[in-house]
Amino acid sequence: MSVSNANIQAQLTPSTRLPKIKEDQERVLQSNFSSNRNPTDLDQTLIAAEAGLSEEDVKLWYQHRLACWRQQQGLPANSRSIMD
Repeated sequence: MSVSNANIQAQLTPSTRLPKIKEDQERVLQSNFSSNRNPTDLDQTLIAAEAGLSEEDVKLWYQHRLACWRQQQGLPANSRSIMD
């Protein structure tokens, strides 16, 4: 199930809005998220370069996308472990 940036954006407060992400950047992020939900700092750097985004944008997108995924799985959105 794909979750668009707009869906994630709608769930956020104004102070934590996601950066504007183009469709091709979204595909890169989603593709990487599908294969690795918890990228290392190095992975995030590589994803940022591939997508043409800043590392901070990638980090923020992943945080919110992971929270959304966790909610879809029936898990607490802000837990650090599936064991929480």
